[in-house]
Amino acid sequence: MHKPYGPVILCFIAASVATHAVTPCDFKGLSVGDKATPQQIMSHFGIAKYSVDADRPTNSAAEEAQLRRAEKVGSMNAVEEEEWKAGPACREEYCRIPYGVSVGEEPLPIPVGVAVFINPSTHQVTAIDVTYDTVQWDEVLELLNTKYGDNWREEDKQGVVMNYEDKKSFPIVVKVLTHRSAGINPTTRTTCSIAATSSDLVFMHTTPPVIRAVLEIKLISRNF
Repeated sequence: MHKPYGPVILCFIAASVATHAVTPCDFKGLSVGDKATPQQIMSHFGIAKYSVDADRPTNSAAEEAQLRRAEKVGSMNAVEEEEWKAGPACREEYCRIPYGVSVGEEPLPIPVGVAVFINPSTHQVTAIDVTYDTVQWDEVLELLNTKYGDNWREEDKQGVVMNYEDKKSFPIVVKVLTHRSAGINPTTRTTCSIAATSSDLVFMHTTPPVIRAVLEIKLISRNF
């Protein structure tokens, strides 16, 4: 008669199952590889009010004002300020939610920005970017480990962040995490790459948060 499995063998089996658990491709249930319209995306994240195909100002006075602002804070920040004022918005190829979404639990949820990129011809979600304050890197990393698994390739890079207006800068260490396992969309069987960076750009942002970490979930294309 065979003896029952002992505790050591059972622990090994449990560890093996955890190691080979499938890594997801989603953020809050919306997955890279899914097909979704802009309306469905915004509804999924609970955004009831948003603009569609919102164009930036075209009159000369507004353009001049934006150019002056760009000279002061940089073109990237000038565009982001307009997007912040406009609020959540969608175009044919993406939906942008600068505020209104959070992760973690009450009473101190962590606010995040979300950008969902779509293939206009197929409506397939090709990428999801999630941005958040770099000071909350450790708290968000705990959430990432719980959801995607603590299986990252880690790299530290020396970087510099500058305030565009006064040109003052300071050194930072940028942490780059790349997930070793490709994620899988269980419905479509498409795969994705997952990476997180503790600081996204060289210049400080003028809309919150001023220094941003970013999680990137990207479709691994089969078009080769």
